[in-house]
Amino acid sequence: TDDKKKRGNFFWNTLFYQPIYNSLIFTINNITFGDVGFAIIIITILVKIILFPLTKKSIMTQIMLKKMEPELKSIKKDFPNKEEQAKKTFELYKKYGTNPFSGLFVVLLQLPIIFALYYVFYKGLPLGNGPLYSFVSAPGVLKENFLGLIDMHGKSLFLALLAGITQFIQGYLSQPIIPKKEGLQNEKKTFQEEMAHSMQINIKYILPIFIAFIAYKISAAIALYWVVSNLCTIGQEWYIRNKITSQ
Repeated sequence: TDDKKKRGNFFWNTLFYQPIYNSLIFTINNITFGDVGFAIIIITILVKIILFPLTKKSIMTQIMLKKMEPELKSIKKDFPNKEEQAKKTFELYKKYGTNPFSGLFVVLLQLPIIFALYYVFYKGLPLGNGPLYSFVSAPGVLKENFLGLIDMHGKSLFLALLAGITQFIQGYLSQPIIPKKEGLQNEKKTFQEEMAHSMQINIKYILPIFIAFIAYKISAAIALYWVVSNLCTIGQEWYIRNKITSQ
């Protein structure tokens, strides 16, 4: 058990905590001249650039789901049994190489980065006293009040609410529009429709509330990360969709 714990700690420190910590300190020293808030913005943008291939795949999946709607309707018509509908629906996902949960994967992949940022401001205080690489020196000057107003170590209701709002906008833009049912309103939904509707509700409404709550509870640094991350995703969403429609 102790060996597993040590291996887990080594994995966590090597792949997440130390790289994030040293990247932040390096940015503070060499780019933002001591400003912690702007260093977080730069690190966030770099993370979004690294994750862009996954983000692009997620957006392409949502566009593909929209194109698959006629075939999904045919599955409902030809296979009234729900088990058969589920089987044929997943076969269709496989045929088009899509994954309806890909949007959540991008969010989940960011969680280790969020936790690493949290530990940076929890364990590595004051900044510079943590595990530094040989080529990274401790910062001489630290400006921890972002724009002279928001303490990165404290809580910010404004940034937390902004994180929730931008997450709502990002979630709204990323979801395909499911057309309203024609005819009887009490007509049973297919398995795919129920799953898609549930995912839309969770991503569009529950996730922004959850992110705003967590962003406020942890620190303004985490809230700032979410705001910048969401804004980058919104920009990426707009770019990819416009590029596809213009082709």
